[in-house]
Amino acid sequence: MYWQLLVVLIFALNLALLWSDKLAWWRLPGSLICAVLPLVTVFIPQPSFELDYFWWRIVGGAAIVAGAALIVWAQMALGRVLTNIGGTPAKLVTSGPYAFFRHPIYLGLVFVWVGWWWVFAAVYSFYCGMFILAAIWLQGYFEEKFVLEKSFGSKFKEYRQQTGMFWVK
Repeated sequence: MYWQLLVVLIFALNLALLWSDKLAWWRLPGSLICAVLPLVTVFIPQPSFELDYFWWRIVGGAAIVAGAALIVWAQMALGRVLTNIGGTPAKLVTSGPYAFFRHPIYLGLVFVWVGWWWVFAAVYSFYCGMFILAAIWLQGYFEEKFVLEKSFGSKFKEYRQQTGMFWVK
């Protein structure tokens, strides 16, 4: 359990580093760490859920595929507007999955992570993962507050009223 908590702390520290303008070089490796680090937690020794393991794998696999598809769709909608966490987009994208969710890439990552944890039926990873999911929610919130509102003003506020952060409005 201590290793998973360490992963959560490293994840939170990494998100904080991504916000630093002085560490712009860290954006790509930091974004990759954010995507991969939660997946590593299942390889740390821990108990497994004692449920029908077969269905955990099926549902987890479906969540991984759905999350990956959402990430790809969102990246296609973004084009070259933004490539990683912490960057400022050149324009406000409201088409594709952005017509439904304000943060479809984060939502896709959540689906991939939770699906991965289900496939391995990893108890501690799933519980510590709730802190990681809270950190991603905070990342999205602060990104909206300090980057998107500042960059796009009333246009973003109108968009925010029409779409949900991680769910359809």
